[in-house]
Amino acid sequence: MTMREGSTGGNVTYLQISLLILCFDPNGIDGAFGPGTTKAVKLYQTARSFTVDGIVGPVTWGKIQTEIKTIQQLLVNKGYLSSADGLAGSATLTAVKNFQTKNGLTADGKVGPATLAKLKESSTPKPPISTSKTYVVTMAQLKQLGWTKLTDALLADLNKAISFYNLSGIQSIRHFISQCAHESALGYYTQELASGSAYEGRTDLGNTQPGDGPKYKGAGFIQMTGRSNYQSFANSIGDQKVMNGVSYVAATYPWKSAGYWWYRNGMTAFCNNGATVEQVTKKVNGGYNGLAERQKYYNKCVTIFTNGNTASLSSTSIGLIIFGVALAGILIIGICIYAIKKNKSSNLKIKLASPSKLQGSYV
Repeated sequence: MTMREGSTGGNVTYLQISLLILCFDPNGIDGAFGPGTTKAVKLYQTARSFTVDGIVGPVTWGKIQTEIKTIQQLLVNKGYLSSADGLAGSATLTAVKNFQTKNGLTADGKVGPATLAKLKESSTPKPPISTSKTYVVTMAQLKQLGWTKLTDALLADLNKAISFYNLSGIQSIRHFISQCAHESALGYYTQELASGSAYEGRTDLGNTQPGDGPKYKGAGFIQMTGRSNYQSFANSIGDQKVMNGVSYVAATYPWKSAGYWWYRNGMTAFCNNGATVEQVTKKVNGGYNGLAERQKYYNKCVTIFTNGNTASLSSTSIGLIIFGVALAGILIIGICIYAIKKNKSSNLKIKLASPSKLQGSYV
């Protein structure tokens, strides 16, 4: 395949997007190989020490595809793309911009030194290992809230989500569970009711393949949606079966998929810093749908989920307990010594008292 000035079509679009991503701006992406594209190709060929003719033949095109595939794979590792094929379409460009936005970089779609360095830092970021208390939710607490379809597996999924994604802090726990309560009708719905056809072709969600819309529709208690998000979640927990689609996630990870969304969006710190139900709802819903019910569930969670139910105690807490026990022991010993001394003193007074006074004592 050869492309040159005057060529048009889908492959030219792929070429133009590729050149932009590789920092050789073609001055527009329109599927028409014009002067701007020719100039960008020549600059690319110069930088790669190729013959500079402005024509994209097998050598130039092969090198471009190889470089694009490398970038795509980095995006896959980070959870922003579902696959790497060397063809840079709108999904790849969107993924680059989303990654740049998320990492505080200029969202121009160009993978320059700063973006490339950030992409190479690591694969999909793993949640930090928690060094604080891990909250444990009980079956009784969920029943008190009114949760439906309770099973041991469901409870285990919730507590694994809390631990794995470090959803620490009582405020985060309350907001997380109350928001999930509303989104899922207290656990009744584990996947989106709609068919998912509305998501078909949504490249912003990574839905690039036929059938992706229904296959990757909303799953879990905060309805994770789209191929890219599914892939990112799969990478995060190390289970590629997630890519089987909505039914697998809904049945296996209703809580953990929600926990991943909570973690990716920085909700734990947001909640623990005093966010209101209204503010949290805006983050979760994008608006304020069901705000009154969300507030109701949150109010119930405040009474149900307290700081006392933890799986482990921090070193500070243990130290305070030891100090308290020691102090109590000292007080008890002191009381005993005082009682003994007082008793000895009383016996002495009785021995020294006259018979007449002693008589009165026995009446």
